[in-house]
Amino acid sequence: MDSLTLWQDTYGPRWQSMRERECALREQAFVAWTGEILGEPVRQMTLGDMLILQGAGSPFIDGKGMPEVVDVMQFIWALHVKNTGSRFFRGWHRQKMIKRIMGFSSVDPINAAIDAVNAYLDDVFQDAPRGGKTDDRPLGVCFMASLLVRLGTTLGPNDPATGEQWSKVPLARIFQYMKALNRQEIGKEFKDFSPSDKVMSDWLEHSNRLANLNTN
Repeated sequence: MDSLTLWQDTYGPRWQSMRERECALREQAFVAWTGEILGEPVRQMTLGDMLILQGAGSPFIDGKGMPEVVDVMQFIWALHVKNTGSRFFRGWHRQKMIKRIMGFSSVDPINAAIDAVNAYLDDVFQDAPRGGKTDDRPLGVCFMASLLVRLGTTLGPNDPATGEQWSKVPLARIFQYMKALNRQEIGKEFKDFSPSDKVMSDWLEHSNRLANLNTN
């Protein structure tokens, strides 16, 4: 099998599917979109949500320790569309959510629940900065400080798309703004990255292995 056939039969369709999903996720970040985690309706995570979850010690955000069922429930409820209104109704909806999650059926329900949250976060952080001079944050400040200073000085005090305060803007949208700013500031040396790029890398690696086999 040559590299072209390998791409057409195996890697190409996978790459195309991933690229289409990446584009859909980027567009969703600019609309009022509701997703799901374990069947529970959740809104898009904002900068403020991330700060609250980090302050609450969520292992999904601070990366400390292995998440447990209680962490899954904490994460989902923080973003749940029913987590609004009066304290009574929020408590009622929270208890209903807990019952549904506890009744979640799977061969390995705990790990399946953790994987579901991580999959949601993978989508949120699809376009997160990957490093570089423009992404270094100053020492001794909350992670929000450097983001808000940069967004505020370049785009203004509110999101130009909706007029929302930055703390209420979906992270997936903020990361796209940051990527666009990085590209504008760094220029041609800026290196973009999307998850689908790994498919291309895997194809090239596979093609090289085939070429080496054919020459030996």
